[in-house]
Amino acid sequence: MRDYGKVSPEFWTGETGSAIIAKGPTETIVALYLLTCPNSNAIGLYYMPLSLLCEETNLSAEGASKALAWLSEIGFAHWEASTKTVWVV
Repeated sequence: MRDYGKVSPEFWTGETGSAIIAKGPTETIVALYLLTCPNSNAIGLYYMPLSLLCEETNLSAEGASKALAWLSEIGFAHWEASTKTVWVV
């Protein structure tokens, strides 16, 4: 586990970040979680079970799944349910 994580200030003003924020709070929470969660790492490919995301963000499985699917559509991150892994592009 890392001692810290860095989120660029451009998350709030950049093209992708602005699109995420405009989509809604659930998508914003999931995106920020993917950037800063305890399992995340420098290469952006890591183990992330949906149940852990839901537990740590207090989101429903349905809401988190929909947010992950949308984040994949815009090319931010891709989650693979069968292997419980995520790749943050």
